[in-house]
Amino acid sequence: MKLRAHISIVVLLGALILTGCGNKKETATTATTAAAPTVTGTLSAADQSSDGKTIKVADVSISGAPGWIAIHTDLDGKPGPVVGKKAIPMGESKDVVITLDKAVTTAAFWPMLHVDAGTVGTYEFPGADVPVMSGSDIVMKKVMLTVASGTKY
Repeated sequence: MKLRAHISIVVLLGALILTGCGNKKETATTATTAAAPTVTGTLSAADQSSDGKTIKVADVSISGAPGWIAIHTDLDGKPGPVVGKKAIPMGESKDVVITLDKAVTTAAFWPMLHVDAGTVGTYEFPGADVPVMSGSDIVMKKVMLTVASGTKY
């Protein structure tokens, strides 16, 4: 009889331990499966003339988070390094002027919408501030910037 009592106690303790572990596992799983907010957006920009120090985006919209408009150089028909950026709030913004890091000459550029997902107000790309997607496409637009010759910087 004593052996049966000991076995019953060991089985009961084991069941309690497994039950406790099971609850912890459920809590951890629940915490890691929380969905991040969906970020969507649009961007509209056209070919333009400038002094080489700024580029204008006519219309930009972002929902789900604040964002950034990053101006990428053109690298063989694709976006290259970032040469300017501007933070934008959630919602719609019109006629956004982005100041470039240094004056540029006539060339193609890629205004691209990025999410402000890391430290809000700090541009972190590469890193947390990834481009906003529309389906499988990055929200961006190739524009030709014409800088008037003879303009001094």
